[in-house]
Amino acid sequence: MNIRTESLPTPTLPDYAFGERLGAGSYGTVYKARLISNIPSRPASAACSRPASARPASALPPFYAIKCINRKSLTKTTEDLLINEIRLLKHIKHENIVEMYDFQWDENYIYIIMEYCAGGDMSMFIRSRQQLSEVRARPFVKQIAKVLKFLKEKNLTHMDLKPENILLLSTDKPTLKVADFGVAQHIGTQGSRSIRGTLMYMAPEILSSHPYDNRVDLWSIGVILYECLFGRPPFVFISINDLIDTR
Repeated sequence: MNIRTESLPTPTLPDYAFGERLGAGSYGTVYKARLISNIPSRPASAACSRPASARPASALPPFYAIKCINRKSLTKTTEDLLINEIRLLKHIKHENIVEMYDFQWDENYIYIIMEYCAGGDMSMFIRSRQQLSEVRARPFVKQIAKVLKFLKEKNLTHMDLKPENILLLSTDKPTLKVADFGVAQHIGTQGSRSIRGTLMYMAPEILSSHPYDNRVDLWSIGVILYECLFGRPPFVFISINDLIDTR
């Protein structure tokens, strides 16, 4: 018996020319795109947060990264993460945090229009060089620490710092942009017990279900620094219990 699968149309936006695919996740694909109109049209189905057209034409970036999320693939959990990321990126602005310019939607996709980082992510940067010198790694760690200081002032915790979520503006300039704020959260004075993030970079107190605060992001920086200097993460594990035992 042949099973017919419904295929989605290629993502399109009226004012952008889509180019190469930059990456794909479980429910979205990121494309490099070019703005082809300095006055973007506003379809009735689109919602604007911080539109690129608010800038003078001369100040508009030549390229954008557009995350296209398949609306039919969203669960309640992934929808909540997406809303959380959009809400946060609307209100935080820092030289080392990837900027969101706009978001729109149609019947098939939600489009998040973001700053394009030509250097790829930090994971690719490390792998291509096997490991980094202390001199090369130092400005990276310093920039991530600046972001954490900024987030602390906003009472925010990223919760998923890892090389794949840290982008480079270019490979020849060591300017980083922290991305992916889907699981970021405000942590009150009582701390948090929710388990969020990626196991390899997760602080021990998260795994042990103890109350934690925004210092869990500092643990992630330590793991990232180790990976920069040695070309691999500091832990090897098969299961969660195995990982807990190594810490």
